[in-house]
Order: sequence, then C-alpha cells, then structure tokens
Amino acid sequence: MSIEIKEVKPQIWNFQVIGGKDAWKEIAYSARMSGVPPYVEGKDIFRMILKNDYTSAFEHIIIKFDIKIAKSIAPELLEHRMSSHSGFSTRYVHPNKSALELDFKEKDVYEIITPWHLIKTDKMSENKKKQREIFLKNINNNLEAYEELLEKGLPRESARYILPFCQAVGIYHFTMNLRSLLNFLSLRLCVRVAPEMRSIASQLYFYLETDLPIIEGMIGCRGFMKRACPESGVTGVREGEQHPVYPPCLFKSPQSEIFIPTQKELAKGGTFKKFDREKALQAQEFNFKKWADWTGE
Repeated sequence: MSIEIKEVKPQIWNFQVIGGKDAWKEIAYSARMSGVPPYVEGKDIFRMILKNDYTSAFEHIIIKFDIKIAKSIAPELLEHRMSSHSGFSTRYVHPNKSALELDFKEKDVYEIITPWHLIKTDKMSENKKKQREIFLKNINNNLEAYEELLEKGLPRESARYILPFCQAVGIYHFTMNLRSLLNFLSLRLCVRVAPEMRSIASQLYFYLETDLPIIEGMIGCRGFMKRACPESGVTGVREGEQHPVYPPCLFKSPQSEIFIPTQKELAKGGTFKKFDREKALQAQEFNFKKWADWTGE
C-alpha cells in the first residue's frame, strides 16, 4: 500500500483584528465611559491599560484566525477556554483530505508535523537521523494500518484511534478577544513551552503587531510584560544547570542589561536593575522568528 506523507509546519492564517488598526479606539471609548477624562489621548489610554493590566476592556476587541497544528498539541491549545472554535473532524472526513480550500493542500496527502527536535537540518547528528528514521517508519506503519482497517469495513470513527499524534489534523477556526489572546501569548512565549506551541504563539505575536501596531513592543512572555518572572525556582530555566531541551531564558542573568528578576527573588530582597527594553525586544524577537519559522535545532 502506497501512503503519501508530507511534512508541514504549524501554521496561522486568515488572521484578522475586527476593526483593523483602529480597533484600539474601542478600548479608549469604553475607558472614557468608566471615567477616564477626555483630555487623555486615546492611544495613551490603551497603553496605560495594557501596562497596568486593566485588560477587561480588551475583551471588546475581537480577533479571528485559522490554525493548523498536530493532533498531539491540540488539547493544550483548547485549554485556553476563553475562545470559540470550529474544527476539522476525523470522524466525518478522511484525514488525508480535509478542507482543501481552507488549508492550502494541493492534493490528498497525509500531512504531519515533525517534532522540533526531529526536523531535518544540515547539522543533524547521526543519532538524530536514526531517531528520525524510526519516527517516520512508525508513522507510515500507522497510516497503512488505518487504511487497511477502513478497507476491512471498520467505521472511520473507530479506525481513527490509530492515527498518529503528529498528524496535522488540528485545523480550527478561532474567535478570541484581545484579553484572552494576550494571556495566551504571555504564557506560550516562554522557553518552557512545547516547541510547536511556541511556534504558534510566535506567529500570532507577529500577526498581532502588524495588524494592531499600537501594541508593538509591549507584549512577550509574562516576565517581559510584568518585569517580574513568575517562573520562580524552575531548575534548568531560571536557575541551576541549563535544561537540555528548553532554550536558554534570555532574561535570567543578573549581569545582563535585560535581566528580569523572578517574583521569588524580589520577595527575598532582590531589586530591579537597569533594563534595556529595546535590547530585550530585539532578543526575544530573534527567538520568536526562529520559533515561528519552525527551523528545528
């Protein structure tokens, strides 16, 4: 049996801020209704609300996007409950088909998202190559078994139980308010997050800054946004020997110009030091670009 498999990347498309680049005016309007005086500039209101985390007003800005992710990571995405979504069903549609006009598939083919650590690169070690070979061989076996079960008359809703977790069938149309999206980004742009989720968050970061430019330079992980990292005592990330899987945290070194203390460090008497925000932005966006592009190790 011939099974055609295509490796794809996690993807965001059809991103839209309802109200476009002027959507921030909705926030200024609602804030004035709450008592903000008229002499305060509208853009200043928006930035003040974001800096001080008074973000309930941000629920008035609605954002829509489509997403393609692996079956394995979809449950993590759906943990963010403050959103509405419609998704692709492997119960009703053969998983090598999907909605062709929605996700850019040119023909029927099984799409998979190869884990970050097994993406083929020029620097891949022999051990990694062997791991990748085992991985792809088992994916092919699973998909052949799926087709064989269908041929023998097993209903698709039961045959799908054998589908591999790496398959790119996490195809959703999302509607989310800005407050929820910012919460998602602050959580999922952290180095501790699963690589595929970091890729999705990074793509959303760049889309949001393009479509709502007033927010540029103001968003990132929780530490960046709050100037105090809540990841206190996390060995291998904020303290101790570097974790072998996580990328290094950009903000953990007290000698750095972009040092961000943890809440635990502050509680023990630690202090804020000079913080070069522009350098911090450049550093985090270097990471975000790499994660969004899905380049692997």
